[in-house]
This record gives sequence, C-alpha cells and structure tokens, in this order.
Amino acid sequence: MLTNPMNSNIPYNGDLPLDQANRLAWRGNPREALPLYDAIIAEDPSNARAFAFRGLAHRRAGDCSRALADCDHALRLDPTFAMGHVIRGSTHRELGDFARAIADYSAAIALEPDYAAAYANRALSHEGLGDFESALADYTRAIAANPDYGAAYNNRGLALAVMGRYEEAIADYDAAVRLDPDDPSGYYNRGLARAALEEYEGAIDDYDAALALDDTDAALYVNRGAAYDALGETWQAIQDYSQAIVLDQESAEALYNRGLCYSELGEYPQAVQDFNAAIRLAPKDPDAYRARGDAYAGMGDIGRAAVDFEKAEGLAGG
Repeated sequence: MLTNPMNSNIPYNGDLPLDQANRLAWRGNPREALPLYDAIIAEDPSNARAFAFRGLAHRRAGDCSRALADCDHALRLDPTFAMGHVIRGSTHRELGDFARAIADYSAAIALEPDYAAAYANRALSHEGLGDFESALADYTRAIAANPDYGAAYNNRGLALAVMGRYEEAIADYDAAVRLDPDDPSGYYNRGLARAALEEYEGAIDDYDAALALDDTDAALYVNRGAAYDALGETWQAIQDYSQAIVLDQESAEALYNRGLCYSELGEYPQAVQDFNAAIRLAPKDPDAYRARGDAYAGMGDIGRAAVDFEKAEGLAGG
C-alpha cells in the first residue's frame, strides 16, 4: 500500500482564495475546488500557481488532459515554479509516462535541491521503470531532506520488500508508523513483511492496528486471514475471508482462500461453491480449478475432479 507523497503537503501561499481552493483540492474535494481556481484565474490570468494547482485538481478529479494543459500553461508563465514541475510530473506518472515524469521531478530538484517530495515522487517513477536501486537512492535523499517524512519511509520500505529485503523494510515501516501513527498503510505493509518472514503473530498484530484505523479495506482481511490460516486457526481465517467478501464481492482471492479453508475442514460442498465463484471472477487461474478438483475428489466425484485437473493442467501449460 503506497502512501501519496503529496497528500499532507498543502501549500500555503498567503492568498486566502488560493489557500481555500488548495485545502479543498488536497483534502479530497477537487471538484469543489475547480470553480474557486476558475474565479482566481479569471481575475488574474497571469497567476501561474493557480493554473498549476487547478491542474492538480483536474488530475485528482480524473481529467489528466486538462491537468497537463494547466501545468504546461503554468510553467510557461513561471518556469521556476518547482511545485508546478512536480504536479506535472505526477500527472505524467499517472499516465504511465515515467520518463517525462522523471524529467519534471529532476527540473524541480534543480530549482530546489532540498525538495523532499520531488525526490519521493521521482522514486515512484523509477519504480515504474523497474529501477528499484534508483528509487531507493531517491527515497533516501527525500528522507535526508526531511527526516520526518513518513511517506518516504513507507514507500522506501515497499521498494525494499519488492527486492526481498524484508528486515530493512520493517525498519522503514517502524519509522513510518512512528511518524504517521494514524496512517494504516505503514502497519499493513509491516504486516505483509512480517508474514513474508513467517512472523505471523506479529503480522496479525499489524493487521489489527491497520483495521482499527480503516476497517473497510478487504485486502487487510484477506491478508490477516492468510496469517491465521498459516497458524492453523482455520475458522478465524474463514471469518476474515468472509468479511473481505462482504466488502468486495469480486475478490477472487478471498473466495479462493476461503474455499481452501473449507477443504481443509472437509467441508467440500462449501469449498466447491467458493471455487465456482472464484473461477467466474478469474476463469484463467489454474490453481482454482486444481483446488476445485481436489474438493470434488474429496466428495468422491472423480469424474468432475478429472475434468478440473485437466483444465488446470491446460491453463498452467498455456
């Protein structure tokens, strides 16, 4: 679970209308902010910051085309506005154009060498290109520029985890939850790292902490369920998978995992129902067919089991 490096950094400009619009845009109400930016720009068409911030609001409202147009205009008005480069870079990154995003973040850093968010966002773009070593270096620069930057610790931890460096990742997540104790992502990511190290009790503690902050995330219940299952607490795992399905009825992973639990308990008809639902959602998953075949075999239905095993073999080979 990534943390947006710009979420909490609401810029203050000493301009009341612009600051009001920015508070809306940064706090999840970009559509409400747009008319305020429009009014500011109508009154002062040379206001580069208003164009750039309106671009951010457009991006957060899902309109990257208008976001780029606004950012381009802002930077024509004031090419030295470092945050304008960061906002445009994040729009390029959202569109999957990581090279242009890196160029924009680099331009911001050239203007402001201690711009922590520019380093952190450039790191995300390096990750998009699969360059995790460069990402780690940029996260480290971001932390050097701002040692209290919880999002940078969290996201560096994710990069380390992708590289299999789980102990180092946990150290970064420790810093993230210390700095941002109300952000569930640090606890969740630390739980994933602990589970990867087979430290399931610690993982469950972290998932509990994350759920205490946000109990609407189906993935948290799926992963806590997997930890309970690894500890042999199958019924507790089933409860978590069931809650995940309540929250996300299209979670093939939750359905598949719950089916495996039912099979472990010898509850094969319930297992088959879950595997049926998982296969409807993920019809090319060989593991689901193989697991359903095992359930059919447990029920003594050798014919259906053979069909599923053959299907699983075909999917795995193709």
